[in-house]
Amino acid sequence: MAVKENKTPIKIKNAKKTKMILGFLILSFLFWILIKLSKEYIDVIPVKVDYYNLPEGKMLQKEPQKEVFLTIKTYGFDLIKYHFFKRNVKVDLKSIKPKSKHIYYQTSQELMTEIKSQLLSDVEVFSVKPDTLFYNIGQSTTKTVKIEPNIHIAYQSGYNLFGDLKIEPSEITISGPEILIDSIKKITTTKTELKNVNSNFEVMAPLLQLASNSKVRYSADKIKISGVVEKFTEAKFSIPITIENLPKQFNITTFPEQVEIIFQVSISDYNKINKNDFKISCDYERSVKDDLNYLIPKVVLKPSYITNIRIVPNQIDYLIKQ
Repeated sequence: MAVKENKTPIKIKNAKKTKMILGFLILSFLFWILIKLSKEYIDVIPVKVDYYNLPEGKMLQKEPQKEVFLTIKTYGFDLIKYHFFKRNVKVDLKSIKPKSKHIYYQTSQELMTEIKSQLLSDVEVFSVKPDTLFYNIGQSTTKTVKIEPNIHIAYQSGYNLFGDLKIEPSEITISGPEILIDSIKKITTTKTELKNVNSNFEVMAPLLQLASNSKVRYSADKIKISGVVEKFTEAKFSIPITIENLPKQFNITTFPEQVEIIFQVSISDYNKINKNDFKISCDYERSVKDDLNYLIPKVVLKPSYITNIRIVPNQIDYLIKQ
């Protein structure tokens, strides 16, 4: 049978005494904290900066200093607020001064009064770091640039593009800081892939955007890419070779005298092709300069509507006679 142990008056008295001592210590610590926080201290605090009132027609070409550090004197209560809840201050750019063509500046002394007015009234500001704020500022400008589509089309066997891709719009207007606008020569689209294509197509392709903080704006954010697709067939002709840059005192014999050209043409254009629309040439001088003992045939004339042209053979043996 368990015997219930009774707490003695001495144990109860000791427990109460311990609680009183702990309560006194906690109360003393709180009073000590309050006394400390009620005193004034000098400390460095970070503040975020927002800029406004940029001169008309100007724009920031690069992000300026987003944070400055203030050496302040204030009560401990306020310091806790500034350290745990970072403040934002606004800086007026109306009075900035030019240092060079694109670089402007403001000194910390010029900012002191403006920043202090945005802090608590009992805060004394001793310094602002960095001691000078620099701004890369230029004109806001616009220009027109071409669009370069980044599109890969895999056609179904026997089909191909008829004519050229149609890009709408083929160029756009971009606007922003002149230092960035001047460096942009073209705008590309995001990568677009089409597979097993056997008919006319039309797709919308988003333009590849610059970094979100670049401040460059487009007049359009996507373009239309379209194309006419037709069934193609293979055709071939035997074409005589012409020789260019052969010295007048030389006669040349080529082996073979003709080459075969193999190409693809749309069904609708098949009846238009004529072997007289082709010309194959070999540059004798180029072979000599490259120390080759053969000639390289090249297509120098062909109809615009044929594709995938090949020459067989692609090396021509020759014999020179004086």
